[in-house]
Amino acid sequence: MNSIVNKIYADTLSDKLQGTINSDGGLFSQFSVEDGNALGNITSSILAIALPLAGTVTLVLLIVAGYKMMSSQGNPDKLKDAREMITNAIIGLVFILLSIAILLLISNVFNLDAINA
Repeated sequence: MNSIVNKIYADTLSDKLQGTINSDGGLFSQFSVEDGNALGNITSSILAIALPLAGTVTLVLLIVAGYKMMSSQGNPDKLKDAREMITNAIIGLVFILLSIAILLLISNVFNLDAINA
């Protein structure tokens, strides 16, 4: 048999994983399967990353669009591009906020405890 390929049977699976799926400080202890709330932990991690990132990206896009608008010197094409950038940044933020609201709704329906506050 090839030395790269090893067969793993169900009774030896716990030996191979040895503490990677547990709640006492294993590698994936944040997403523990034993407490029954792994999906809730994942959704709260997504929320903790998505909200600040969405706000920061929107702010940067609005600043860049404002600079484009001020430096357009009355050129209608540049003004149109800046307005479209502002509109797209706001629409993108609204989509992200709506998707987070849907994620929270699903989390509350299935009792996943996405918010650990």
